[in-house]
Amino acid sequence: MNAVVVPPGRVWWLGAAFTVWCVALVVLYALHAIGCAFGWSTGALRWSLVLVLIAHLVVIGWMWSKFARGRPDPATGKTGSFLHQAILWTVITAFASTVLVLGPPLLLTTCI
Repeated sequence: MNAVVVPPGRVWWLGAAFTVWCVALVVLYALHAIGCAFGWSTGALRWSLVLVLIAHLVVIGWMWSKFARGRPDPATGKTGSFLHQAILWTVITAFASTVLVLGPPLLLTTCI
């Protein structure tokens, strides 16, 4: 059997973008709860949430550009090429998920 070894660091990239998504979810909801609990003005709270969301989108966008521009390591063969494409599409999915899931709640009433 001629197995091609892919560096373990490459496999971690599969979950990196959704890890950023999870951090964004936690930070946004925590910031929202803190802002409501301490009576922040609607404008300040909304802008804080927007800035946090944009910061996380920038990080995922950086990951997207890193893998969109990069090429798979030729030494890893078809396995490396498949992993590169899987990572790229996982990052794209995380970006879209961040926009579609975490973006619209910013348009709702901030505190009830």
